[in-house]
Amino acid sequence: MSGRSVYRNRVEYAAYLAARTLAHRAGPRAVAAAGAGLGVLYHRLGRRRREILEFNLALAFPERSPEERRALGFAVARHFGRVVLDALRLQRLEPERFLEGVRIVGREHLDAALALGRGVFLLSAHIGSWEVAALAAGLIVPGGFVVVNRPLDNPLLEAELGRYRGLYGNRALGKRNVSRAMLRQLKAGGAVGILIDQRALIDEGVEVPFFGHPAWTHPVLARLSVRTGAPVVPIWGLWDGPGRYTVRFDEAVIPGELGEDEREERALTARFLGLIEGVIRERPEQWLWYHDRWRQLRLSRAGG
Repeated sequence: MSGRSVYRNRVEYAAYLAARTLAHRAGPRAVAAAGAGLGVLYHRLGRRRREILEFNLALAFPERSPEERRALGFAVARHFGRVVLDALRLQRLEPERFLEGVRIVGREHLDAALALGRGVFLLSAHIGSWEVAALAAGLIVPGGFVVVNRPLDNPLLEAELGRYRGLYGNRALGKRNVSRAMLRQLKAGGAVGILIDQRALIDEGVEVPFFGHPAWTHPVLARLSVRTGAPVVPIWGLWDGPGRYTVRFDEAVIPGELGEDEREERALTARFLGLIEGVIRERPEQWLWYHDRWRQLRLSRAGG
């Protein structure tokens, strides 16, 4: 039991429906402008998250001046304010309308991986608009698409989002007892999405380099891709402007083509995280720098 009241769930759900309707009626440009403003407000008022962002940017980009990192921090705030509101706008669109604003790049990498007949893992990260990447994958992959995520605390919102994802061929698995469901999905020739850019618990993760610093990362993708032989295709949903996105598939990593040392859990996890770092360096303002990715390092430097 979560201890949440029925009243609270209903109020949150009503607020969500109202915000979604307003976002849809406002249109992409107005939503982007309002979201950017809200993002800057959050950045200014949210001291704790701002301090985490500033630590992360200093760690990842020591070559940049404090002024450059400060400007990047505000760009991050504007971006995430935009995509949060934009996600509400997208939820009123039918799949055909949604695809009008999406440019697909690298589809041949996905098709080649699917042709191997083992299903595919889709490697992604909290960059750009990862919701757009998931929705596009659900419409593109013939065998369907499932993603591992944490269910929302509000069951009304979770049910609504589940219905919405279903329109695009998507299904969420949660985070517990999902291995069998993932294996069934792969066997059916479908796709499984996994995001590994966030911090893992020490007793669950492996420590691998990320922007030149050790980062605890969950090895589930490395473990399962070696076990199943399923190729891993990177997918990124990047923001190009109000109502415009690029969903990009990069070349697959095929475990069976790697050497024994390269298939080792830590080495393969480091390889995957390196791919994520590469796309973040392309669009640094679009990654979730507010996440406490290097928490242990931050606390040790703060004397905590």
